[in-house]
Amino acid sequence: MQRNSEILNEILTGQWAMDFPNLLQLGHLFQGIVKAGKENERDPREGLTALEFFNDDLQRISPKSISEIPEGSVAFIKCIGPMMKYWSWWFVGADEIIAQLDFVNKIQNIKAIVLYIDGPGGAVSAINPFMEFAKRKKKPIVALCDNSLSLHRWIPDAIADFQMADNTISGRFGSIGVVTSWYDLTKYYEEMGIVLEEVYPEESKHKNEFWRMYKEDKEKAKEFLRTTTLSPMAKEFQNAVKKAHPDLVEEEGVLTGRTFLASDAVRLNMIDRIGTKEDAMQMALALAEMSNY
Repeated sequence: MQRNSEILNEILTGQWAMDFPNLLQLGHLFQGIVKAGKENERDPREGLTALEFFNDDLQRISPKSISEIPEGSVAFIKCIGPMMKYWSWWFVGADEIIAQLDFVNKIQNIKAIVLYIDGPGGAVSAINPFMEFAKRKKKPIVALCDNSLSLHRWIPDAIADFQMADNTISGRFGSIGVVTSWYDLTKYYEEMGIVLEEVYPEESKHKNEFWRMYKEDKEKAKEFLRTTTLSPMAKEFQNAVKKAHPDLVEEEGVLTGRTFLASDAVRLNMIDRIGTKEDAMQMALALAEMSNY
């Protein structure tokens, strides 16, 4: 489980597929927590992403064991809020969602899966576990989405067979792209009389290359970061979207970071349709039936 300092480090230094305002909010939030020097004392599994089961009549059931799950059931998994690769005190982790997916993927009486998505994105490192799961997926997955932005747009493209918006009011789709950010604290420390010195041997001349370059020429360093790290990640994201949506309408902004309401997402073939939770489960069952032929 990640602790405060580890989460803050990833927020401030990692690569993100996330709406930038949400990323800044996370940074301020965890700076305050770390400054206070306190860990959250609540149970880290409190509020754990729910796993629900529904029978073939779409009625919610509460089985006490796997043997009580009736044949033809649907598993409903919630993927809500900012995501990192690992579960922590405050964030859903890709590892937890994948564990739930793997669990229901192996239950014979579960016929299909609905993954409910509502989030602004998260750490780029969180997408690979979903890509790996796609290789061992045995059951059809329908993604039912409210906000499906950045990483939360990449996730359904990686594993879902059908994608739906659950409303036409709050739901947003897109923000396809990556970003990294940091605070330049050089002047802040200099005013306190603190000067950081570094010495590297010739054998380590490329170590911390970006940060050393940043001290000498900020714009050159930013371009280096764009070309060596961010652009390759963004292209991977774009290719994943295009592969999942071969009929995608590539109008301006679709693949470069704009966000769209549900009706436009359907028009652009970014998602398949708009519907309810029941619609999503019915579609999942229909896909399961089709896969039997």
